[in-house]
Amino acid sequence: MPPAKFSANGIAQDSIVGAGSIIAGGHLNRTVASYDVHVGAGAFVDSSVLMPGVKIGDGAVIRKAILDKGVIVEPGAQVGVDIERDKQRFTVTPSGIVVVGKGVRVTL
Repeated sequence: MPPAKFSANGIAQDSIVGAGSIIAGGHLNRTVASYDVHVGAGAFVDSSVLMPGVKIGDGAVIRKAILDKGVIVEPGAQVGVDIERDKQRFTVTPSGIVVVGKGVRVTL
């Protein structure tokens, strides 16, 4: 795979970004992004693990989450922001980590 690519506004602080990933104006903080991950413009990902093939839409917010293979987060969607809502849709650990299963599409 080609190396990771960052647009002019793409930022990864205290993070690991795998090969073939594109950080297209998004911000990663304390996050592990596996290979072939795409983070859209204005998206914010904090303290999370993104497995291969995860796509984060523009303006989405992900906090304290594990997103399994092939998860698609639609533009503007949120994971880990409203824990009570997340408990209805996903698995949430007792410590508050949100786990989104393989291939799930996260909507607004």
